[in-house]
Amino acid sequence: MTRLDTTMRSSADPAKVKFYRIAVEGPRLIRSAWTEGRRPRETVTECASEYEAEREFEELRWKKLREGFACVADAAQSARGAVVLDVKVPNQCSAEAFDLSPDGGTIVVGTMLKDAYGAEIHLIDVGTGHRRLIHAEPPEIRPEPLGRGQTFVHAVHFDAGGEHIVYALNGETRLFNPATGHTRTLARYREFQDANFNPFRVRPSWDAARRRLLLFDSGNRVRVLDVFDHDGNEVFATSTERSSMGCWAGALSPSGKLMALCFSKGSRYKEDDPEVTEVEIWDIDQRKVLRRIPMDRKPHTLGFDPADTLLVANPASVEGPCAFSLESGELVWHFPHPFLTDRWATCYGWAYSPDGSTLAIGRRGDTDVVDAVTRHPDPAFTRRPGDRGTGRTYTVRISADGTLVAAGGDTGRIIIRRL
Repeated sequence: MTRLDTTMRSSADPAKVKFYRIAVEGPRLIRSAWTEGRRPRETVTECASEYEAEREFEELRWKKLREGFACVADAAQSARGAVVLDVKVPNQCSAEAFDLSPDGGTIVVGTMLKDAYGAEIHLIDVGTGHRRLIHAEPPEIRPEPLGRGQTFVHAVHFDAGGEHIVYALNGETRLFNPATGHTRTLARYREFQDANFNPFRVRPSWDAARRRLLLFDSGNRVRVLDVFDHDGNEVFATSTERSSMGCWAGALSPSGKLMALCFSKGSRYKEDDPEVTEVEIWDIDQRKVLRRIPMDRKPHTLGFDPADTLLVANPASVEGPCAFSLESGELVWHFPHPFLTDRWATCYGWAYSPDGSTLAIGRRGDTDVVDAVTRHPDPAFTRRPGDRGTGRTYTVRISADGTLVAAGGDTGRIIIRRL
């Protein structure tokens, strides 16, 4: 007999917590609602079959997530693979622009308002699911007759102390202090005017210690700042001007000593463009290119393994991930498709655990957690059939202590599991 049971809590008002329980026992669907300190009100429905009861269970859970409820569990008491937090981000937006604080206690998420005319940044408490608006961006003001401009939040990141937020809005990267409300611009370019960067592809990124920050700036410049004291001292800068090639993506290595920049002769917006693509591996302190690695497809994202020995990417058409040796430039491994021979496995995003032992991969609907050496999946992270999950899982984060993995995608859900 099918048994499902989940209790959700409202994240709207921390002073007046509401609960909603949904359970399935065979064909029976059980619903209970109550406010903290009061007795539950229970409703039982006899469904036509166990399948119908399960389907109603998922529909009700989805409805409550949209209303601002969240599924919450104690991480310390949870088994490996168990859901610690399941929450939907506000504004009916995707959950692509988010980050997990270094201590794993808070999520910062950037969302857009309707049609991207305005944006918001919220903090979500992992322990309770409560979310709090900390910053709002109005629509971009443009001269007549253009009218309002759209505001796209492309990335949000905590700093090392979890007290400041770095976020990318259109072509700007800003440092925001939630305690004071002060915002400082770290880099700014205007697409098609003073730079050729595509803000939907090139985004700011940290090293593992969140001390060095990679930025894309006007004049087609790439800059690396040391923001330990938040003054943002520049430690490296270079131009991305190349003959007939444009900068498509970039990333810092975990150590902060290496940088990858991807260049392509194709369109800045077409991932499946067959033109020549190569990745430059830079030594930041020596200010020189160590190696150029050719690729036959544009990578959707770039990164490194924790040991700074591999260039990791998911190629065009969201496949992979795959890894290239930084020493030889050769392809070391990839994830084949389970039954197709003309493409690799689906991948939208990925993240390593800090110790390099685990690789989490954003797939369609859920996140695979695999052994980084054998690349064998952990069955504890299998999604239950019928659950819509995170959709195209573009963003994956692992906490600094390696105990939590967070994933978010185009369904607007962020799901955190125990590692």
